[in-house]
Amino acid sequence: MNNPFSLEDVIATEDYKQGLPSTRRYDTVDLGKPGAEDWFKGYDLGKGFDQFAISWITKKKDAEGKQHPYLITGKPDFKAAAVQKLKRVQRVHLYYGITSHYRPFIWPVAVVDDIKEALGWHITGLEIAKAGMTRWTQIQSDKPNNRYIHLDLENQKSVPDYDVYKKPPIDYVTAINKAFKDRFISNEDHPIYKAAGTIVESSYVNSIKKGVIKP
Repeated sequence: MNNPFSLEDVIATEDYKQGLPSTRRYDTVDLGKPGAEDWFKGYDLGKGFDQFAISWITKKKDAEGKQHPYLITGKPDFKAAAVQKLKRVQRVHLYYGITSHYRPFIWPVAVVDDIKEALGWHITGLEIAKAGMTRWTQIQSDKPNNRYIHLDLENQKSVPDYDVYKKPPIDYVTAINKAFKDRFISNEDHPIYKAAGTIVESSYVNSIKKGVIKP
């Protein structure tokens, strides 16, 4: 029986992994927080964590019942109307980062306005996202305590110092577009916006506006 290959065919004569950051094509960007086994870092595009856009998202189920975030975009008046009309709307930081396995991601990190009233998930998620701006970090769920657990990679130098970990292979706006995959609500004609119904003000609210009832 003839061998299908020679020994020379399988010998690792080059460190191809070293060249991955410059030769790998980044056609996709994950949407969501890194996985429980992922070490990740956030990209510093010049202003640290504060550089990430604060946006509104809403989550809707697809035909299989799986929820997907939709980004609310467009003119200020429309965004204001959409926030009032759509259910399950959340204000988030569009966090841009990469895992140690070269997977870029956009993670909608909940905005925390008041730490005393915020959910434990939101507080710990924000803290971990900020920690990931300078060190390889991991996030795991702690459901019994309604929070995330922050793990710090003890040997930070165990991850090679590749350029792709410092400079994103895809610019921020393009990464957001790739992550949301056309799930944008930007005007009144969007099916999700149209299916949300119409806000009807009660007679009580109208009476307040007319001054008949004092608020």
